[in-house]
Amino acid sequence: MTTTNPLHAVHESLEAFFIPYGPQNAQTQVVETFGQLDMEYAALRKAAVVFDEPHMATLKITGSERHEFLNNMLTAKVDELKPGQSKFSFWLNRQGRIDADLRLIEREDHTLIKLDRHLAQQTAESLSTFIFAEDIEISVDDSLHWISIHGPTSFTHLQTEPVEEHYNTTVTLNNTQVVADRFDLTGEIGLSLAIPTDQLDTIYKSLTPKDETEEENKSNPKPTGWLAINTARIEAGHPLYNIDFGPDTLPAESGIMDSRVHLAKGCYLGQEVVARMHARNIRKQAIVPIRVNDQRITVEHQEILQPMTGAYIYAKDQAGQTPIGAVTSSTISPMLGAIPIAFAMIKDSHTAPGTELAVTAEGTYASCTVNDTYAFWTKP
Repeated sequence: MTTTNPLHAVHESLEAFFIPYGPQNAQTQVVETFGQLDMEYAALRKAAVVFDEPHMATLKITGSERHEFLNNMLTAKVDELKPGQSKFSFWLNRQGRIDADLRLIEREDHTLIKLDRHLAQQTAESLSTFIFAEDIEISVDDSLHWISIHGPTSFTHLQTEPVEEHYNTTVTLNNTQVVADRFDLTGEIGLSLAIPTDQLDTIYKSLTPKDETEEENKSNPKPTGWLAINTARIEAGHPLYNIDFGPDTLPAESGIMDSRVHLAKGCYLGQEVVARMHARNIRKQAIVPIRVNDQRITVEHQEILQPMTGAYIYAKDQAGQTPIGAVTSSTISPMLGAIPIAFAMIKDSHTAPGTELAVTAEGTYASCTVNDTYAFWTKP
């Protein structure tokens, strides 16, 4: 079964290629590329691109006690969240494992939560089981559809004043009020737009117009697919839930715990496990950034060793023996001169920056090194 995307026909008319996302019984078709990956990536870095996100959904939380309730449930400190502020948080189970990665977007009289579409209903239901007499209501808001715009000229195309990262604002698109939340996933300005579904087609086309002249088309935001976004977000150092880690992962293993977990706040579901691991400084494994050594695409040298998702990681000088982990996502980095980079989940004893490892690539083994930081590239 494939979930219906209101923009699917529009993407097909633009000759998009699609990839399935999500469980077999409820897959979402996400645009992979519009057939011009190099141009899509270049537009992201130089101007702006628009990315449809049918794999994301929205929870709407209302009620006067929503902040206190969420603060008691989630890993982030959200009891002091003010309108216009946004924050990431994990929703854990009792074993301290990550059931969902949440983006909280605070508005005047409600809180929006952006999360994986395939987890929306179960997250709403599981959170609701902890409501007793509190003034709070949690529901899946099917009236909104997420698209995002990425690139240095993003605010210009939305015709609004810039906001800082982790803040949100309201913009007017096609005479419609739209929530715009800033998180720079790709290392460029990034704005997630919660579009009313009944205005989606018109607003999407207004953001990616086809003008009569080639020069005008160059200045317009370019529709893009997952491949360009994925390359840029790996370069920028952002592991993603359900791609680099998932429901079996503990926060300390995710690579993004610092931006999701407040260690000094009060109790929340799964807090004992998180606190114990932090106090003892123990974990079995972790997501780390990996840079493949001595591999670079050049005019003379087009064939390189790039590890793919699932490729085994080995300790140095032990290639082909017992794996210590596996690649979770990888790409060729244009900003680093066309070298292979990746995220990998590996045993904690091998996660120190500078650790040399080996990885399966193109039927052989390549040398690789744990990068010093999660961000391989940072915008000057």
